[in-house]
Amino acid sequence: MLHGVILYPGEPDDVFIASLYTIRRVKWEVVFTTLEGQNHGVQDEVLSLHSNLVIVMDANFTTYGYLSDLVRRGCHLFLTERQRLTFDERVKLIQLAEEGNTFIQIRNDLLFHPSLSTLGKGGSESKLIEIHHVAPGKTGSIQELMYSNLLMILRLIDSEPSRISVCSIPNSGYQPDVVNLHLDFHNGSAASLTLSFTGDKKEHRLSVHSADGVKTYNFKEDEHFPSSCNQIIESTQIFSGDLLFRQIANFADSILKKTCKNFGLSEETRTFLLIEKINRKLEFSSVLI
Repeated sequence: MLHGVILYPGEPDDVFIASLYTIRRVKWEVVFTTLEGQNHGVQDEVLSLHSNLVIVMDANFTTYGYLSDLVRRGCHLFLTERQRLTFDERVKLIQLAEEGNTFIQIRNDLLFHPSLSTLGKGGSESKLIEIHHVAPGKTGSIQELMYSNLLMILRLIDSEPSRISVCSIPNSGYQPDVVNLHLDFHNGSAASLTLSFTGDKKEHRLSVHSADGVKTYNFKEDEHFPSSCNQIIESTQIFSGDLLFRQIANFADSILKKTCKNFGLSEETRTFLLIEKINRKLEFSSVLI
């Protein structure tokens, strides 16, 4: 049995909170963080409830100091916001959680899109995944773009990289304007990721080549996924169409059943470790001019 606490901002969404109570083997307590008198002493209240699963929906509580203290006390964390965490702080937080054998998951609606989730169920089937992500003027957020796309690649291929090739094209300020990665995986799959910061149009396109043919998805700037694919997945559970609910339910189930292949190595950690390898290669790879 998990004892879960939800740090919930603003007025309660009764439908969403009721859906959480349908998750089996989790006893929930809701702390409305923005109500009068609740902002002070929230951490003490959370710990007094003897929780081991904390859902942080209030960005005010996504500080490294607050979250790291919860992790040190053995809490699993699900974060719907991460505005107050730097990339380096997220790396440290994930490493701290791994040392304590706890899970941290960050909300990512794209990973739980019904169509993409079916692509990851091919078992040992080889795939070629191609992603082209254009984000003009966002060179400084290369780590974030790399993180979100590599997390998706690792989920869809479900294997560890055996070889990584990296090259980059700099702009006039010697910052990467284009970064191209090619990854070969132990199960025979491969992936190509291009991050481009040139031009004035945003684009995020993913193509999956497999024995079943080629499937392509174009992710619009103002949507988490194509509206044509935004469908409720078949499920007997109530409120199954809510992406956030599905992610929290999946997270709780992973903790209870320890269904991850390596309980001590979460998807987030695998992604951060891969980014560390890529960063080292970027520093020493030949830069194309």
